[in-house]
Amino acid sequence: MYEIKAIYDGNNFKLEEPIPIKEKYEVIIIFTKPIDNKGIKKQKILKHFGVWNNEDVENINEIVNARVNFFANRR
Repeated sequence: MYEIKAIYDGNNFKLEEPIPIKEKYEVIIIFTKPIDNKGIKKQKILKHFGVWNNEDVENINEIVNARVNFFANRR
C-alpha cells in the first residue's frame, strides 16, 4: 500500500511527489480536507523555504533597496 499526497483542483489531481510504482494498481481516493488558494500558495512557498542563505537574502535586499525609486517620476 502506498500513500501519495496530491491536490485536487475540482478537475484534476496534481501529485506532490512521484509515484514509486509502474504497474497497474487499484486506487482508493480519499478527500481529507478542503484547501483554500492561500493554503496552496503557502505550501508552494514553504516547499522552497530555507533554500537561500543569509548572504543571498542580503544581496536581494540590496538590489531591491537600490531600485526602490527606479520608476519614480517616470510616465
